[in-house]
Amino acid sequence: MESYSQCGQDFFVFNILKQKTGTFLDLGCYLPIKINNTFLLEINGWEGVSIDIIDYSNEWKVRKTPFISEDCFNIDYQAFLPNYYNTKIIDYLSLDMEIVGERFKLLKKLLDTNYKFKVITIEHDSYLGQNYINNEKIPQRDILNNAGYILVCSDVSQKDHPTLFYEDWWVNKEFFTEVELEQWKSDKISCDKIFEKNDINYIVNKESISW
Repeated sequence: MESYSQCGQDFFVFNILKQKTGTFLDLGCYLPIKINNTFLLEINGWEGVSIDIIDYSNEWKVRKTPFISEDCFNIDYQAFLPNYYNTKIIDYLSLDMEIVGERFKLLKKLLDTNYKFKVITIEHDSYLGQNYINNEKIPQRDILNNAGYILVCSDVSQKDHPTLFYEDWWVNKEFFTEVELEQWKSDKISCDKIFEKNDINYIVNKESISW
């Protein structure tokens, strides 16, 4: 098995949930395969929907997952999500917006729908400086902590850029025990080290290695 994500997000989801199939919502999805967080899930039977403000419709023809070109902030999620999900529990939320301050605002909008996500990976790009810490990392963490989510892997970095901490990995405490999470807990270490301490053979698809 190979990871197609930029930082092993797909491996994290696949291994911590231990589910044969599941559902995902990919916001700011970018390309269909290279550095994509849900392609590995799709080829293993998962289903969901992917959204990006840039129109990658032609590129996404290689995927089964529906692709929607839309500004994520313009979507009424209360009306939109029931078209793709049968319950108000979605296994995985991947959230990656580009403008500082957008991610935590979109996160709040999603949580206000009362949908629950078992796993969330979200970029904060705090390595870029205090602006990103104040306007992404801190408010993201406040929102998710208050909503009952647990920060399992904080300040994750890539194998090739181990000091550029840019992402947090969260889980909903309703769906996990402390024992299940203990081995995963980490702070300011690269994704390959996270998988190593969980005895997971982390192999990256060649197309997804470059940043």
